[in-house]
Amino acid sequence: MNDFYKLAIEKQVQSIQKLAALAISNYEMSPKAEITLLVHRENTVFRVDDTKSGRRFVMRVHRAGYHSDDAIRSELAWMIALNEAGVPTPEVIAGKSGDWVQVVEHEEVPEPRQCDLLGWVEGTQPDPQNIVASYRILGEINARIHKHAVQWKHPRFFERHSWDEDGMLGQDPLWGRFWEMEKLTEGQIELFTKARDTARARLLEFGKADDRYGLIHADLMPDNILVNDGNVRVIDFDDSGFGWNLYDLATALFLHQGNDYYDAITSSWVEGYRSVYELTDEHLKMLPTLLVARGLVALGWVHTRRETDLARLMTEFLISGVCEMAESYLSEG
Repeated sequence: MNDFYKLAIEKQVQSIQKLAALAISNYEMSPKAEITLLVHRENTVFRVDDTKSGRRFVMRVHRAGYHSDDAIRSELAWMIALNEAGVPTPEVIAGKSGDWVQVVEHEEVPEPRQCDLLGWVEGTQPDPQNIVASYRILGEINARIHKHAVQWKHPRFFERHSWDEDGMLGQDPLWGRFWEMEKLTEGQIELFTKARDTARARLLEFGKADDRYGLIHADLMPDNILVNDGNVRVIDFDDSGFGWNLYDLATALFLHQGNDYYDAITSSWVEGYRSVYELTDEHLKMLPTLLVARGLVALGWVHTRRETDLARLMTEFLISGVCEMAESYLSEG
């Protein structure tokens, strides 16, 4: 197993693509379907062109050990429910067995991998030159998602991880123990620990009533919506789970802090959200706390994925940015 993860990323992807080719046989499509890599990050994602039906799909080969089978089924069930409720998401394709999740093995990959198949979504990401308008769309979509989550009855098998006080700021966070990063100084660890404890206490005090906490997307940025002829479709629910509604806003804003358009996109998101669902000024006061939580979560992510190019690229930038955030957060009381 360890030898596989010591291979160059390109070699790992080649082996995972062979596993994806095996997974094709679990679906009603040609065994000669063409498989093309789209992205290799948390999951390895392929475009699948079926020569039998002429249709195009997206296959996700999931990262080992991140989600249980039922957690993936839960993600897909929520996507289906959202789509039926008028929040367009990709079509979920069941295998020949009727199951949405197919577990597949290949001799070159050290562990079985979960695979799922989604319908291809035509469209483009929102115009980056018009980010203020994009954030109004994000706000509207987030409100529709949160409003749906309050009334949706989960299937019995439903399970997703929780972006709560423990999942983000506990002793064993979902994305890793940021305080174990080798690059941190003792002073930085002390600063981050104090910010963590303060944020955690405030979130516990804020509570988890239905008007502030529930199922969230947890990664709803412009990259994860596709626009086609004015129609908007939401993609990538891989991080979705239980959390504070405003964590969606914190996630969307986090990397834009310090830019001159930051206040404009924040106001635009809030305006879009309030056009659909209630959001009080009192709740908005929790945004700095959730931004700090997001910063610490991001540090955990680069720590546990430090072997990746993206983590290496972002680590110094994140440490500096979260230090500044934490100092400001603590100084403001």
